[in-house]
Amino acid sequence: MANTMTYATAIDFAIKALGDTNPEAVDRLTALKAQLAKRGSGSKKGMTKTQKENEVIMGRILATLEEEERFLSMADFRSEGLFPDLSTQKMGALLKKLVDNGKAQKVIYKKKAFYAVPELEFVAPDAKEDNDSAEEEDA
Repeated sequence: MANTMTYATAIDFAIKALGDTNPEAVDRLTALKAQLAKRGSGSKKGMTKTQKENEVIMGRILATLEEEERFLSMADFRSEGLFPDLSTQKMGALLKKLVDNGKAQKVIYKKKAFYAVPELEFVAPDAKEDNDSAEEEDA
């Protein structure tokens, strides 16, 4: 990593190369290096308002998945009125974030995505109905 050329090291080389020949250029390069240091120092304010709102919504989604204890499709989220204020696109994006962070799992079955907490084992919806009807016939 020591051989990595960054903008800051390139500016240092340019300042050394210029030396005393062009003081105005040295001053501008020094100011540019200070700007780079300020920008890269992590002086960001933190999360934006939308990111904070999304964190709250993802918490609600995760709580819903834990309460339901079953795999939910996007249609389930929409039809049961769990999140009427969210668009399908935003819901999908937030669910993807939860899956990427390992807080939820996604299973695609017959071209349809189902979401649940990671501990839950997937049972196909039509297979579940077949098992229920088979049990009724045995009785």
